[in-house]
Amino acid sequence: MARRARPAVSMDPDLSALGVALADPSRLSMLDALLDGRAHPVGALAKRIGVTAATASGHVQRLEREQLVAVARIGRQRLVRLARPEVAQLLEAMARLAPPSPAFTAHAGRRARELRFARTCYDHLAGIVGVRIAAALVERGWLVHDDDAFTPAPALGDWLASHDVAVAESRRPLALACLDWSERVPHVAGRIGAAIAELCLGKQWLVRTRDSRAVRLTDRGRQALSRELGAKL
Repeated sequence: MARRARPAVSMDPDLSALGVALADPSRLSMLDALLDGRAHPVGALAKRIGVTAATASGHVQRLEREQLVAVARIGRQRLVRLARPEVAQLLEAMARLAPPSPAFTAHAGRRARELRFARTCYDHLAGIVGVRIAAALVERGWLVHDDDAFTPAPALGDWLASHDVAVAESRRPLALACLDWSERVPHVAGRIGAAIAELCLGKQWLVRTRDSRAVRLTDRGRQALSRELGAKL
């Protein structure tokens, strides 16, 4: 008996499946919430985006299937976070291409201004604060900007170490120039970007805001970043 031929398997990425997963406004809102770099319970995400817990669970399953989120199960609770830094980079790139959404309410307008000024992009800083920190580091010679990459100088590692912040060891790139969607100039991503964000949040130079990935610059932070980096904020 002749063997049945196996169907051909394409090695091309299935962009249509990814596009369908990203086409739902609720799923995009969920991913936007996860851009704060933290893990969130499914129930909290449901409340945040205004859907039922069952609907949120369905969205999480779809995003997990497309490897956009990772789910950790702790007892009966499911904690959701972005699957990897590349997902944040994808969302940031999409935001650069998308037209701005209209702010229909004063609250929406204020939220947009807060996000533009300072926000987290996964585990690093973005917005005006993020790009000005990057510019100050380049001005000091602690970062060298070359095309789409940043190369850190030893002095930058020394500065982080002086504040008891270690740069994580992993296969992830040490430093990346991530083009900021609102400012159209790079902020610092990669392990160095994560360490800078850890320092700023740990020292409360920046503090997180409730139900948003926007972060608020404190008076202490404005003074410290000006004094230590020469950042103009």
